[in-house]
Formats: sequence, structure tokens, C-alpha cells
Amino acid sequence: MDTSDKTVEFIQMKDGTYEDYKLLQQYESEFIAGTADRVLNHLLSLENSMDGYKVSRLEHALQCATRAWRDGAGEEMTVAALLHDIGDHLAPENHGELAAAVLRPYVS
Repeated sequence: MDTSDKTVEFIQMKDGTYEDYKLLQQYESEFIAGTADRVLNHLLSLENSMDGYKVSRLEHALQCATRAWRDGAGEEMTVAALLHDIGDHLAPENHGELAAAVLRPYVS
């Protein structure tokens, strides 16, 4: 299905047709497929995060993941260590909760 530049016809969700929701499902599937890339981009953006520290937030994340892995942590814990600060830009005071919410569907 070619969805380029297509939008639904309805204004209120209750007025959507089968075709509208089929179109939205296609867009959502494509968007979900890009989740890993968006998460990695957020991780990389930590290189230019909060100033004042000896290492960037990205370096800190890489250190945490490396230490977790070397300490024998499993893959999920290592990924959690790597990504624990990805919410810094949007939620500096509760970034851990934001990161946990992002990871929750993908970890046990």
C-alpha cells in the first residue's frame, strides 16, 4: 500500500472508515519499525547534553553498559544501563522513568 502523502478523511475518530484505519495501521507499522533508530538517535544526542561533567552523558551511558556487561549482567540489563539516560532532554528530573517506559515493552 503506497501511503505517501495520504491522510484520513475524518476529523473525529468515531467517523473513521475501514480504509482510514487501514491507512493509519500502515503508518503506525512503519513508525514502530523505526523505534530502534529513534532510540539510538536519542542516545547519540547525549553527546551534547548537560555541561559541567568530565564526560558526556553518552560517555557515561557507554561506561555504564560496559561495566554492566563486564560484571556479567545479561543483555537486557546491559541495554537498560546503556539507555538509562535517554530521557534527559525531555524529562531531566525523571529521565529514568521515561527511559523505563520506553524499554518496558521490550524487556522482561
